[in-house]
Amino acid sequence: MIKRALYAAAALSAPGIAITVAAERVIRPRLFFSGDWHPAPPDAVRFPYEEAQIFTADGLELQGWFFKANPDAPTLLFCHGTSYNASDMWLTEERIHAFHEFLTRVACNFLVFDYRGYGRNDGTPTEEGTALDAAAALAWLYARDDVDPTTIFFYGFSLGTGIAAELAMREPGAGLILRAPFTSVRGMIWDWYPRLRPLLRVAPWLPLTNYDTLAKVRRLDRPLLVMHGEDDQTVPEYMGQRIFEAAPGPKMYVSFPDGGHADISADLVVPPITQFIDSVLGRHGAHPLSDRAAAG
Repeated sequence: MIKRALYAAAALSAPGIAITVAAERVIRPRLFFSGDWHPAPPDAVRFPYEEAQIFTADGLELQGWFFKANPDAPTLLFCHGTSYNASDMWLTEERIHAFHEFLTRVACNFLVFDYRGYGRNDGTPTEEGTALDAAAALAWLYARDDVDPTTIFFYGFSLGTGIAAELAMREPGAGLILRAPFTSVRGMIWDWYPRLRPLLRVAPWLPLTNYDTLAKVRRLDRPLLVMHGEDDQTVPEYMGQRIFEAAPGPKMYVSFPDGGHADISADLVVPPITQFIDSVLGRHGAHPLSDRAAAG
C-alpha cells in the first residue's frame, strides 16, 4: 500500500504528469494504427453475411460484419489487431481466399467489427473505448435469436488479445482464444525499446494505455486457448507462453513452428480452434483440454 501511494504521488506530480502525457502521445498512435484502407466489399469473401450496426454505451455507432454458418453453430466474436484490421481482412485477393477458407473450415458464426476511430467509425481509440466497443459487439450478438449466448467464444489477435481478455473479465463467455498475445504494452515497450527501460523503472505507472493481459488471465474463470508462432517478430512467443502459464486452466497451448505474426494459414489455425471449441462444449468424441499441443 505504501509503495502504491508513492507511485500515485509521483504520477500526480508535475514531472510525473508531463512524462505521462508525453509517453501517451508517443504510444497511442503506434498502438492504434489503423492505416488508410480501401477494402473490397465483404461480398468478395463468398460467405453468407450481413452488416452489423453496433451501438456503444457512450453513443458511437460501429461498423461490423456477421458471417453466418448456421443457427446451431457456435459463434466467434473477433477482436482484430492494429494494421490487420477488419477492413484489411479482404483487402487483397490472397486474404479474401484465406478468410473464405477459414470461415468454411471453422464452421462457426463469425462477428468482426471495427473499433472506434477505425474504418468509417467516429471517435478516438483508447483502452477503455475499445473495451466498450467489444462489449457493444457482444450485446449485438445477445440480441439475435439465431445465436446461442452460451456458445459465444471471444477470439483476439495481436492488439485484439488485450481487448478480448478485458471482455472476458467483464462478460460471460464460453471460452477465450488468444492468437499472438502480448503480456502488456509495458512488456512490449520493455522488449522493443531497451533504452526506455530506465524510464519504466522510475515511472512504474507507465504507460496508462497498457492492456495488461497477463494480469487478467490470472483471474480467468473460463477455458483458454493460446496460439503463437515460434518465429513471431512482432510479439515474441515467450509472451504467449507466459500468459498460458499464468492462466489457472483449463487451457491449451499451440505453437506454430516457423510461424510468424500474421501469416498462419487456416490449415494450422482451424484445427486447434475446433478442437478447443469441441472440448469446451463437450461434443461427442472431443478430447479433454491438454496443457500443450504443437501444430506443424
